[in-house]
Amino acid sequence: MPFKTPDLLGPSEPVPDRLSANEFLLRPLTPNDAEIDYEAVTESGDRLHGVFGPDDEWPTGLTSEQNRIDVCWHYKEHQRRDAFTYGVFDPAETTELGCLYVQPTRIKGYDAAVYYWTATAAVERSLADEIETGCREWVATEWPFERVAYPGRDVSWQAVPTVGTEGD
Repeated sequence: MPFKTPDLLGPSEPVPDRLSANEFLLRPLTPNDAEIDYEAVTESGDRLHGVFGPDDEWPTGLTSEQNRIDVCWHYKEHQRRDAFTYGVFDPAETTELGCLYVQPTRIKGYDAAVYYWTATAAVERSLADEIETGCREWVATEWPFERVAYPGRDVSWQAVPTVGTEGD
């Protein structure tokens, strides 16, 4: 049987739109962000290895075109309400400082999984910790989840079922 992700939000549940903080803005990633996203990803490449799994080498070898496809896919997921990807930008929206992904999960006892990364630009501006704290607070207060897993951070990678294994 093919892998099917569990529903993340019901059809009538509102999707949080944005977080505005003093030094950054979090909003849905759109196809118009593909170029600025690619810059942040490629400039931060070594920092991003392992964000989505212990052996994940993303973004090694990522091309601009592949990134555009990824960003468009994330946008479509957002439209379909399957998963939600947000870019973290400076207030002028000229620099991407990271990304946050709210996704369905098969981890027992959790309603959603959240992955995030901060770009080298966020570190250089001493904003990485502020972004992490702000994003975690936003997820905790604005999303309708009882328990959120942060794989590789608060939940070990060993607790994350792989496709084809039994989850919850």
